[in-house]
Amino acid sequence: MEKKRYDMKELLRDYIGKRIRLLRLERGMTQEQLEERADLGTNYVYKLEHLAPNVKINTLERVMQALEVDIETFFDMAVTDKEKEDDLTQLVQHLKSLPQEKQKKVIDAITVLLES
Repeated sequence: MEKKRYDMKELLRDYIGKRIRLLRLERGMTQEQLEERADLGTNYVYKLEHLAPNVKINTLERVMQALEVDIETFFDMAVTDKEKEDDLTQLVQHLKSLPQEKQKKVIDAITVLLES
Protein backbone atom coordinates (compact mmCIF):
# COMPACT_ATOMS: atom_id res chain seq x y z
CA MET A 1 0.00 0.00 0.00
CA GLU A 2 2.81 2.41 0.85
CA LYS A 3 4.36 1.80 -2.58
CA LYS A 4 1.15 2.92 -4.34
CA ARG A 5 0.98 6.08 -2.26
CA TYR A 6 4.56 6.92 -3.24
CA ASP A 7 3.81 6.25 -6.91
CA MET A 8 0.75 8.50 -6.75
CA LYS A 9 2.81 11.33 -5.28
CA GLU A 10 5.40 10.93 -8.02
CA LEU A 11 2.72 10.91 -10.71
CA LEU A 12 1.12 14.02 -9.26
CA ARG A 13 4.44 15.87 -9.02
CA ASP A 14 5.27 14.89 -12.59
CA TYR A 15 1.84 16.00 -13.83
CA ILE A 16 2.10 19.37 -12.05
CA GLY A 17 5.57 19.97 -13.49
CA LYS A 18 4.45 19.12 -17.01
CA ARG A 19 1.34 21.30 -16.75
CA ILE A 20 3.34 24.28 -15.51
CA ARG A 21 5.76 23.90 -18.42
CA LEU A 22 3.01 23.43 -21.01
CA LEU A 23 0.93 26.38 -19.80
CA ARG A 24 4.02 28.60 -19.48
CA LEU A 25 5.13 27.81 -23.04
CA GLU A 26 1.59 28.30 -24.41
CA ARG A 27 1.73 31.81 -22.97
CA GLY A 28 5.17 32.49 -24.43
CA MET A 29 6.70 32.98 -21.00
CA THR A 30 10.25 32.17 -19.96
CA GLN A 31 10.95 30.47 -16.66
CA GLU A 32 12.37 33.74 -15.40
CA GLN A 33 9.22 35.67 -16.35
CA LEU A 34 7.05 33.17 -14.51
CA GLU A 35 9.33 33.34 -11.47
CA GLU A 36 9.02 37.11 -11.45
CA ARG A 37 5.24 37.14 -11.88
CA ALA A 38 4.74 34.46 -9.21
CA ASP A 39 7.33 35.99 -6.87
CA LEU A 40 9.46 32.83 -6.84
CA GLY A 41 13.18 32.41 -6.33
CA THR A 42 15.76 31.95 -9.08
CA ASN A 43 15.55 28.57 -10.86
CA TYR A 44 12.43 27.61 -8.90
CA VAL A 45 10.32 27.13 -12.02
CA TYR A 46 13.01 24.87 -13.47
CA LYS A 47 12.82 22.79 -10.29
CA LEU A 48 9.02 22.67 -10.46
CA GLU A 49 9.06 21.60 -14.10
CA HIS A 50 11.89 19.08 -13.99
CA LEU A 51 12.79 18.01 -10.47
CA ALA A 52 9.25 17.84 -9.14
CA PRO A 53 9.72 18.96 -5.53
CA ASN A 54 6.87 18.88 -3.03
CA VAL A 55 5.11 22.04 -4.12
CA LYS A 56 3.14 23.97 -1.51
CA ILE A 57 -0.46 24.85 -2.29
CA ASN A 58 0.30 28.56 -1.83
CA THR A 59 3.13 28.33 -4.36
CA LEU A 60 0.95 26.46 -6.84
CA GLU A 61 -1.74 29.09 -6.40
CA ARG A 62 0.76 31.89 -7.16
CA VAL A 63 1.97 30.01 -10.25
CA MET A 64 -1.61 29.55 -11.46
CA GLN A 65 -2.34 33.25 -10.92
CA ALA A 66 0.84 34.22 -12.78
CA LEU A 67 -0.18 31.93 -15.65
CA GLU A 68 -3.71 33.40 -15.47
CA VAL A 69 -5.40 29.99 -15.29
CA ASP A 70 -8.11 28.67 -13.03
CA ILE A 71 -7.98 25.29 -11.32
CA GLU A 72 -10.11 23.60 -14.00
CA THR A 73 -7.72 24.73 -16.71
CA PHE A 74 -4.60 23.88 -14.72
CA PHE A 75 -5.75 20.35 -13.97
CA ASP A 76 -7.42 20.03 -17.39
CA MET A 77 -10.80 19.34 -15.84
CA ALA A 78 -12.93 21.50 -18.10
CA VAL A 79 -16.07 19.84 -19.35
CA THR A 80 -16.20 19.94 -23.12
CA ASP A 81 -19.21 21.08 -25.08
CA LYS A 82 -19.57 17.50 -26.32
CA GLU A 83 -19.79 16.22 -22.74
CA LYS A 84 -22.38 18.88 -21.91
CA GLU A 85 -24.33 17.92 -25.02
CA ASP A 86 -24.21 14.23 -24.06
CA ASP A 87 -25.50 15.05 -20.57
CA LEU A 88 -28.37 17.08 -22.00
CA THR A 89 -29.22 14.34 -24.48
CA GLN A 90 -29.38 11.78 -21.67
CA LEU A 91 -31.53 14.10 -19.58
CA VAL A 92 -33.97 14.67 -22.45
CA GLN A 93 -34.16 10.92 -23.17
CA HIS A 94 -34.85 10.23 -19.51
CA LEU A 95 -37.49 12.96 -19.43
CA LYS A 96 -39.18 11.50 -22.53
CA SER A 97 -39.41 8.11 -20.84
CA LEU A 98 -41.49 9.56 -17.99
CA PRO A 99 -45.28 9.67 -18.03
CA GLN A 100 -46.74 12.92 -19.39
CA GLU A 101 -47.85 14.20 -15.97
CA LYS A 102 -44.42 13.58 -14.43
CA GLN A 103 -42.72 15.28 -17.40
CA LYS A 104 -44.76 18.41 -16.72
CA LYS A 105 -43.80 18.38 -13.02
CA VAL A 106 -40.10 18.02 -13.84
CA ILE A 107 -40.24 20.79 -16.45
CA ASP A 108 -42.08 23.07 -14.00
CA ALA A 109 -39.47 22.36 -11.30
CA ILE A 110 -36.59 23.08 -13.68
CA THR A 111 -38.29 26.30 -14.80
CA VAL A 112 -38.64 27.45 -11.18
CA LEU A 113 -34.96 26.66 -10.52
CA LEU A 114 -33.80 28.53 -13.62
CA GLU A 115 -35.90 31.59 -12.86
CA SER A 116 -34.84 31.92 -9.21
